[in-house]
Amino acid sequence: MSTASKPLSEAVLRRLTNDAVTTFLGEAERYEAAARPGLQLALSNEPVADMNMLIVGAGADHDHFRDMVSMCLDRNIPFLVMIYPEAGKAFDNIAAEQGLVYAVDFPIMVRDDLPLEAAGNPDVDVVRASCADDADASADVTASAYSMPKESVLRALPASLFETTGADVYVARLDGEAVGSVTLTYHGDSCGIWAMGTDAARQRGGIGRRLLSTAMVQARNSGVRRFFLGATPAGFRLYEGLGFATVCSARVWVSGETHQA
Repeated sequence: MSTASKPLSEAVLRRLTNDAVTTFLGEAERYEAAARPGLQLALSNEPVADMNMLIVGAGADHDHFRDMVSMCLDRNIPFLVMIYPEAGKAFDNIAAEQGLVYAVDFPIMVRDDLPLEAAGNPDVDVVRASCADDADASADVTASAYSMPKESVLRALPASLFETTGADVYVARLDGEAVGSVTLTYHGDSCGIWAMGTDAARQRGGIGRRLLSTAMVQARNSGVRRFFLGATPAGFRLYEGLGFATVCSARVWVSGETHQA
């Protein structure tokens, strides 16, 4: 029997995204999840759209989609809907009918098994988060990078996330000050990259490149061979420079305000 990994096709990436989102948000203080064929809903129940997500893929039923969207709207939960191309265009029409607003095309990018070394600003110190102080530092950076309330970040991404076997959070510091943060989720020999951010006042200084490349080297040393992520416009060039290539682009619709665009 072949032990070769399956390629990260669109269908595989959508399933990995489902798994990653439940891992990423699964330690949230008010976490909820619901699933139907082709649909995965993960809610932190924080008043931040980027922390409440509905993933749509092949096999999703239109009525089930309407029900999930209506539930979030009825509860006044801001949320994102990420529609993979395999789902078809009809879901965009339904999203618009229910009052959601198209935000952005979201490139889903993959880095295959290629050599990798730490790069970027060598003065940046990158460590794996392990304590409440690290959670606070990561929340400071995420709140700054994505214009989110810090208290929501701390409730959605608490220190207990560091204890899960399915994820690691890395924090970058410069002269002792937290300036970057990223979360990695693990799926066999594949790894998802989430909430990659640099303090708003410290961007374009090689911090993000140092943070992400160092975290990826650590993951490769632990057996990871491929990485995947959804790229915001602000991060796209960084990811391309680190060897990521676009496999497909999901369409993101939003109820509320998103910082993914």
